[in-house]
Amino acid sequence: MASASEIDGLKRLLRHEVSLFCRHNNRRWKQAIATTVDEIREGHWPAVFFGGTLRSLLLSRLTHNVLGRPRDIDIVIRDTRLPDLQQQFEKYVARRTRFGGLQLQRVGWQFDVWPLQETHALKEAGLSHPDFDDLPRSTFFNLEAVAVDVLSRAGKPRSIYSADDQFFRGVIERIIEINREENPFPGLCVVRSVVMAGNLKWKVGPRLLRYLARVGSEMSEDELTNIQVRHYGTAQWPISVFSRAIEFARRHAEQGNDEPEELPLPKQLTFWPDEDRPWPRIRLAVTGGKPSKIINFNLRQLP
Repeated sequence: MASASEIDGLKRLLRHEVSLFCRHNNRRWKQAIATTVDEIREGHWPAVFFGGTLRSLLLSRLTHNVLGRPRDIDIVIRDTRLPDLQQQFEKYVARRTRFGGLQLQRVGWQFDVWPLQETHALKEAGLSHPDFDDLPRSTFFNLEAVAVDVLSRAGKPRSIYSADDQFFRGVIERIIEINREENPFPGLCVVRSVVMAGNLKWKVGPRLLRYLARVGSEMSEDELTNIQVRHYGTAQWPISVFSRAIEFARRHAEQGNDEPEELPLPKQLTFWPDEDRPWPRIRLAVTGGKPSKIINFNLRQLP
């Protein structure tokens, strides 16, 4: 079980990574990010980074001790409408998304930007005046149930919106699990579950295993391939890998097992370091009107 102090340590680390990610410096690859943040500030828009963007930042530091470069950047903006965003970012709009947002292309980066009230799960829940606190309850995966303020405030840390902290518990315990099962793209959820489990080499929770068994068993080989190509640009794995994972989940469900399990996936496809490789020790300088102190955060000490 993850302790409160362990979760607090991860929150400090995530704030630190978001701050570095937004900071202006001479790294050319960060210019589009810093410029987008500046434009959000100029619009006086409350905004958060959301979901997989934050997972990528945090895991990059924990696994490789480097600043992460997410595959794409999800930003949710409050107190605005889609036409306002279109006007602000019109030079960079690649397309409108299916659920009332914009996909931007800026110097090699893909941004998905949308008004908070257009978040699909929040609309389905009938929330007329949603806030950032509601976002963590809208994701399919526990490892995306988190949001962090884009803009910093003088003398105050960025707010983290994580509901019951299942995002941080999932990272500490290395478990991928369902957060909110209702999703308009169940096939994509199956594909992403298997790819994520293989890349991270983490266990899959019992709810997600049952979901893979139920939904995955009904998917055709063409479906699995086409979804990979549409989402990732290319097929990540051969169909045999998905078939083996789904069959494993089906047997697990039939046995009534309620424990998380690691899927039988190719070992060479790995994002997380090998078990016998020491994890980096993260040292955080914490200030707040008091002398700085160093916090050692070593995930090898976690359960």
